[in-house]
Amino acid sequence: MVLLHGGHGSWTHWIRNIDALARHFRVVAFDLPGYGASPAVPKNIDIDHYVSWVADAVAAVAAHDGRDAGGIDLVGFSFGGALAARIAPKLGGAVRRVSLLGPSGFGARGAVEIAKLPPPGDRERVAIAAANLGAFMLAKSAAPDDPVVAIQLANIDGTRFDSRRISRRTTMLDDLPRIPAPVSMIWGALDKLPIPSLAARADACRQARPDVRIAIVPAGGHWIQYDRPDAVNRLLIAFHRR
Repeated sequence: MVLLHGGHGSWTHWIRNIDALARHFRVVAFDLPGYGASPAVPKNIDIDHYVSWVADAVAAVAAHDGRDAGGIDLVGFSFGGALAARIAPKLGGAVRRVSLLGPSGFGARGAVEIAKLPPPGDRERVAIAAANLGAFMLAKSAAPDDPVVAIQLANIDGTRFDSRRISRRTTMLDDLPRIPAPVSMIWGALDKLPIPSLAARADACRQARPDVRIAIVPAGGHWIQYDRPDAVNRLLIAFHRR
């Protein structure tokens, strides 16, 4: 099972999921190119080249580990969801199942009000990051001393690629029917990003791919696998163990 994180992220976007999933799958959680501990990318890298870079990395995992398992399971969150939907057709029969969590790739997103983050060392930085998490990532703001704030700040500081170059494109509805494997999609019921509404987005996905499995997790925000990890872990295990 390969996990692809969201924008301004790293493998830690899955920090509440890896242990539970690893009881059932061999889990590989990438830092995508230009994030965390992965290599930087040229500022103006061609987007198709970036997508192919990720596809080649996942294919290498599939070649090494997927053969005995009967294929590779691909799970993407937000920006990583748009990437997963893009690369799955390139991987063809190597992909067994695909799950997309709060995926981007729908063009415009809902407007959210977030404060500009001060530079490292500013005494207001932690409090503003905590409030921003509640503005668009989580169902509610985190306390400044919550560990999730340190995770978020470390991920922001490790970001060297502008995920909007991929996540703001209108690719998802074209990619969904081309994915050569069963697909599930998971959203938090309180995710502020889908427009004009979460229900409309889910309906559009069903029209593009009638056999898609869609789950809406109550009381969860955009970063649903962190906000409601038990529910998301159960959904992923049930779908990918079939």
